[in-house]
Amino acid sequence: MNSKSYTESRKVQKTGGSTLIVSLPKKWTEDTGLKAGSQIKLMNQPDGSLVINPSPDVSENIKDVKVLESSQEKSSHLFRSLIGIYLTGSTEIKVIGKPRLTVTQRKEIRKFSSYVIGFEIVEEEGNEVLLSDVSNPGALSFRRAVKRQFKIVRAMYLDAIKVIKGSDDLSLDIIDRDKEVDKLNWFIERQFNMMLDNMILAQKLSISPSEAVFYSHVSRYLERIADHSCRLADIGYEAGRASTSHVVEFAEKALEILDTAMSSFLNKKSDKSTITIDNGKSTLSKARKYFEDKYKKDVENPREFSIAMDVIIRTLAYSTDICETAINLSYKEVKG
Repeated sequence: MNSKSYTESRKVQKTGGSTLIVSLPKKWTEDTGLKAGSQIKLMNQPDGSLVINPSPDVSENIKDVKVLESSQEKSSHLFRSLIGIYLTGSTEIKVIGKPRLTVTQRKEIRKFSSYVIGFEIVEEEGNEVLLSDVSNPGALSFRRAVKRQFKIVRAMYLDAIKVIKGSDDLSLDIIDRDKEVDKLNWFIERQFNMMLDNMILAQKLSISPSEAVFYSHVSRYLERIADHSCRLADIGYEAGRASTSHVVEFAEKALEILDTAMSSFLNKKSDKSTITIDNGKSTLSKARKYFEDKYKKDVENPREFSIAMDVIIRTLAYSTDICETAINLSYKEVKG
């Protein structure tokens, strides 16, 4: 479909004594393939406008094919480009090797396919690889995706606390689960970008773009907490040895505040969020003071201690950000 926009003024006319009609722009009907007898979908918007979509079924998404020419650059560059295209909402990606696709580049393409939701390699021949979105748009709602993401992040953070208590065998598993968090975060970002251009998808998901953006923000906060959980797992037991029991206490308090923050967001409770923000900022202040006072002294393993406290402080900060997002979302609901 041609993506050109049309801005025209049309006069509303009356026919049959009571029916109001308006004609459709000829160029638009030609671009969309509409003919007499074709069905269209009408959707009223919160601002009073009306969206006319030529496709009555969300499964009939217009294909958005991106062609990526890959030279002999670093393989990591190819992976980043594929993720970037994925996030924009493209439905197909054709990768063309210039002059050919190397073994390493093909590995990066397969890695991309395993790191995202929905995209699979459907054709692979010569110096070209075609990836296509085989998922069902709208099958996973924003709320369900964020809720699933939170469950993984919470488990990662809880296991990271166990690591600094002495369970070193959990470290690699925590880092592996970070991939699942990234996958969900990218999926949420992609779905948000897609619904900006596809109002039928927004309707199927029963959410407006102005509400979905809050889920996108929270998903990003959770993804960052997951990254910090990996940092905590990476330094392992040394952080616990360096800090007595106070680091563990602050880490457990941060998890408690994260739990309350996510409960407030998922249940859209602004009053609960306000109290949690106060608790979070109070704990954040205490954690910073403890870090500053302890670091001035001769602390064992100062690097590990610094990383552990930085992870806790950032987790507390992101948790209060989630609470603020919950407040914004709850008032968006009231307004809606």
